[in-house]
Amino acid sequence: MPEDTAAHIARLQAEIAALRLALQPLAALPDLAAPFRQQLAAKEADLAALGGAAPPSPQVSFDSAQMGDVSMGDIAGHDVIGQQITGEANVGAAVAGNVERNLFAGETHGNNFAEVINIYAAGGAAPPADYEGALRRYLDDLYACHATLDLRGIDEQRPVEIPLTDLYISLTLREPALATLRGPGAVRRFMGTSGEPAPEAASALFDAEKAEERTVDWPEALRGHPRIAVVGRPGSGKTTLLHYTAVRLAEILARDENERLADLGLDRPLVPILLPLRDLGTYLPEYSARERSGNNPRLLLDGLTSFYQGRSLDLPADFFQRLCEEGRAILLLDGLDEVSRTDDREIVSGIVREFARRYPRCRYVVTARVAAYTGAAEVGAGFTICTVDDLADAQQQRFIANWSACVHRLMHPKASRATVERLATMFNDGLWTAIRENQGVGRLAPNPLLLTVIAIVYFDRQDLPENRAQLYEECVTVLLRGGRGKVDPSGKERAALLMSLEARRELLAAMAYQMHLGGEQHKLVGRDDLEQRIAAYLGPRSTDEREAADLARAFLKELPVHIGLLDEVEQHRFGFSHLSFQEFLAARYIAEQREAVWDELLDRYQESWWREVIVLCAGHMSQERSWLFLGKLITRGETPAARAAALDLATSALLELERFKGQGPIRGQIRDEALRILELQPAEASPAAARVRCGAVLARVGDPRPGVCDLPPLMVQIDGGGFVIGMSAEEVTDFTEQYLAEYREAGNTIDDDLDRNLRNHFQGWVNTVPVAVPPFELARYPVTNAQFKLFVDAGGYDPAAGWWSEPGRAWLHEPLPERKQDGWVRRSAKDAPEFWDDPDVGVVRPNHPVLGVSWYEVTAFCAWLTECQKDAYCYRLPSESEWEFAARGTEARPYAWGDAAPDNERANFRQNAGYTSAVGCFPAGATSGTGLLDMAGNVWEWTRSVYQPYPYNPTDGREDGTEPAQKYFTLRGGAWVNPPILLRAANRHGVTPVGLSNDVGFRLARHLKTVKPL
Repeated sequence: MPEDTAAHIARLQAEIAALRLALQPLAALPDLAAPFRQQLAAKEADLAALGGAAPPSPQVSFDSAQMGDVSMGDIAGHDVIGQQITGEANVGAAVAGNVERNLFAGETHGNNFAEVINIYAAGGAAPPADYEGALRRYLDDLYACHATLDLRGIDEQRPVEIPLTDLYISLTLREPALATLRGPGAVRRFMGTSGEPAPEAASALFDAEKAEERTVDWPEALRGHPRIAVVGRPGSGKTTLLHYTAVRLAEILARDENERLADLGLDRPLVPILLPLRDLGTYLPEYSARERSGNNPRLLLDGLTSFYQGRSLDLPADFFQRLCEEGRAILLLDGLDEVSRTDDREIVSGIVREFARRYPRCRYVVTARVAAYTGAAEVGAGFTICTVDDLADAQQQRFIANWSACVHRLMHPKASRATVERLATMFNDGLWTAIRENQGVGRLAPNPLLLTVIAIVYFDRQDLPENRAQLYEECVTVLLRGGRGKVDPSGKERAALLMSLEARRELLAAMAYQMHLGGEQHKLVGRDDLEQRIAAYLGPRSTDEREAADLARAFLKELPVHIGLLDEVEQHRFGFSHLSFQEFLAARYIAEQREAVWDELLDRYQESWWREVIVLCAGHMSQERSWLFLGKLITRGETPAARAAALDLATSALLELERFKGQGPIRGQIRDEALRILELQPAEASPAAARVRCGAVLARVGDPRPGVCDLPPLMVQIDGGGFVIGMSAEEVTDFTEQYLAEYREAGNTIDDDLDRNLRNHFQGWVNTVPVAVPPFELARYPVTNAQFKLFVDAGGYDPAAGWWSEPGRAWLHEPLPERKQDGWVRRSAKDAPEFWDDPDVGVVRPNHPVLGVSWYEVTAFCAWLTECQKDAYCYRLPSESEWEFAARGTEARPYAWGDAAPDNERANFRQNAGYTSAVGCFPAGATSGTGLLDMAGNVWEWTRSVYQPYPYNPTDGREDGTEPAQKYFTLRGGAWVNPPILLRAANRHGVTPVGLSNDVGFRLARHLKTVKPL
């Protein structure tokens, strides 16, 4: 018999045996069994035609059947349950639907497959090996493991398995600028900021700290970069990205579907080599310290061989090396963060780096969580870093639609297509409405892992709990009931009693609390340690220590049931698959203890590791216990900084509680204490960081300061006088050199042309001619979101309103700029400021300065305020001379507060407060004598003056606001993102009246209507 015929017969026999095995549990489900029987009959006919003998019917005991490895997979960012049947038999269908999992269903191997085989043939292996069979087995196994997903938790009785490509959605990746990624912890810092770019019209002076970045999709990233490090938060979709790439490439190789290469941004079919890096980390101890420290690329090849030997694929020893030598592979290296020890992670990173240098023609993708990709753990070697963005609204909706379509199709196999579509659409609409109406859920939904769990909860109950703690409770319940564990039959009744859903939940809560006590550096616990902890917990529920130990072992054996909760993350090392579940279960454990135990938790209120635990703990309690718990929290702290931390945390819990437990007695106490700390005198009585924190608290519980959230603004009288605006030639020279130095420190390059242009530009600030400034009033703070909201709510954007000038109306009617990938165009209509809905700087922070307002909007606001206040004053923007005189005084101070260089006590700059801060949080930076606040940092401020060189002459047309579209207007003050040089009181910047950015606001001036300003 020819060798190929014999191989075909053997393969058919294996497939028939696997199908017969799959049919056994479906004896009582004829409808679901029918597709399997059809496949079985066809394969038996093919076997008979070849003269092969049918394999014997399998005799299987399902009590002892080994069902393979249960692992978490990040489907489009969400960790779902993927149960894989290991070994050589690849079952080609799913229980809840016919899902093809055999990549080589026919006998044809196309050109792509043949080209790869030629690589091995050209090498002249000795002794010869079956590379064709090895490649087929490898791709088949890769496909079987990752082409389908099991959504356990939808049906308690059976798995629901769907194709990965049906559920997959495209993620958004962001390429930070190189300058952004300099320094320790740069990736983590970048992931914690909005990264908003400035408008294209901004000059070098204005965007020195706004390094360019761009967003890309996965094909574009692969097309542009042969080596990529995909860095993202837990559950953001990194693993799914690799699985999807591997599955698509396997299909392209096996089926000659080269037209799909464009979907991946590739120009030729590559063999995907997928390796979880945790397995390489586990493999390292087999080598000596000398071998590990040398970053020998051979270790990666050995790790690959070891990993796939465990899958019984019988691959030749040089199977992977040949592909890499010829540059015919893309290495998909998943989960650098899952190499738990920092030292090992750095070694693994070094091995990958040296491997990429040894085999430069291959492509590489490495994934890691943000916290793990830092310092020596960064691969370098030309790897482009791409961070994974949270899911935008459109992506969330697309994922929900995909998820719903898959689940409803599989759960209603007999329904018509129209019925399935109708049910899926109803589900989509209902879930999306529930997410948008619940702020707590809305904050979770951009994380794909949590969005998946939310979808499961909604599928179960057709609504979502408003309480986030209750939502996690529902999620845990769904995951705990998602399957049945294997229990020793002799102890089945006893285990059922103690391992009920509630008992398992309580046990997991106790384990979560104990593991959380270990801190962020000890999130994993060894098998023996975990078994001892479980036995100790079960001791009081058992007859003796031996039974407790037996039950602990039974629980560990059942751990595959707890997918998404406590898993074997590494060999013999266990951890919670997502920190959110550990935090909630630890909170649940404390919440159900007596009050005397609370202090141990509350004493940790300043530790970020315990923040979510405390918030969720309050959410899990009854109303009365919640208020008591928070009352104990707000008494913590002896210093303003410590008190502010306690108030901030209590506020986070309060805002969740009040939605479902009503108004409590704590809000007023928090507000009064936060206000006291914010207004402490003298300035050094409370650090600025504590004041900023209290300002954030007041943004959430209400800021009672006059002129902050209401109108009219709090005004300060500025006595007029004469002064020399601008700088002397010596001051300009000093400014220029400092500016250029800080510009370079930010990672920017300055060529000769730019250097010359900047120096010439700054020469326009030299002035020796004095200017007289008449008395006027200036607002103590910039205009806040709350104050601007009064304008919005009063119909401020009505183009027919009298406060809009003709140029302003023309601007209102102009279409918005085309939305760009970098995202700086935020609004969909001109009915609110650009960043109005931004959670970090928008209207949800009412006492923060308003941002993203054009010159047209702020002048309309001034006219509206003048009209609606009906007092004796005219409100307007200050002129450039008025603004600088108020900031510098007659003594021409370099900075608003005096001569001292900017520091974190005087101003919000260089993101020392994260984003904008509530107005008035930096009293040490107040102007001398007048007490104006935020004149340096926080936001750039519009003036009404046209940007022109000095000498300054108020009658030369620079205060003439007619035909504004043709002019540049002056900004003053510097902002939260800027370096210290831009905070100088004489610094100025000119932009067009539509120059929008996330750091531009304005401050009001006023004068009596009987006085005409210059």
